[in-house]
Amino acid sequence: MTDSGTNRSKKSYRKSFIILPIVFLLVGYLLFFICLTPILSPLVSIYELAFSNANVNTIVEPGENSAFNGGSGVDNGYLTSGDITFPSYGDHFGHITVEGTDIDTDVIFGDDTSLLKKGACMSFYSHIPGCGRGILIGAHNNTYFHTLQNVQTGALVNLSTTYGNFVYRVYLTNVINVDTDSSYRAALNGDKETLILYTCYPNNTLSLTPYRFMVYCEKVSGPHVNMYE
Repeated sequence: MTDSGTNRSKKSYRKSFIILPIVFLLVGYLLFFICLTPILSPLVSIYELAFSNANVNTIVEPGENSAFNGGSGVDNGYLTSGDITFPSYGDHFGHITVEGTDIDTDVIFGDDTSLLKKGACMSFYSHIPGCGRGILIGAHNNTYFHTLQNVQTGALVNLSTTYGNFVYRVYLTNVINVDTDSSYRAALNGDKETLILYTCYPNNTLSLTPYRFMVYCEKVSGPHVNMYE
């Protein structure tokens, strides 16, 4: 073998000696990331839930996706479906305050993970206020409903929307395991207007829990909505 051939062989060997370890290192990091993603994702979610600021309202100003323009609706009377601007999923739909707590927050129509970061969320499967059926609103226990467990029987809940202002009175609170107890569905699907507020229980939990603190409220005042006219 000539000297030039020997030199080329040495250079090729040096390149392989440098490049191959880098390739193996990158592949190793990739495999490490793929393997740990299922473990890290829940931990990141729990971290965000545990250490998010409970005193800062993170909702953006109402914009094009808002069904709530800051105006107030009627306090009583009779409304038809034509009098109402129905919200779309993700719309800023209203505002809620609860006597005896620090709850004073916006209400969003829909209840996925991203919407729960913006305010209290009205379940897509519940009925709207005023229609005489159950209304289901929930929020995280370390943000917008952080003080829900301070509520007392008899406390008033004010819920305002574009079409009407509603007042409800708390008549029952309890803790349920949603994996085994679906008793709240009777109130949600009954023939009486009941506002149901809920959040995870207990407040200091740092992991997913099947327990919910439930608050049941009867309607005191507000317009009646006939959905069939």
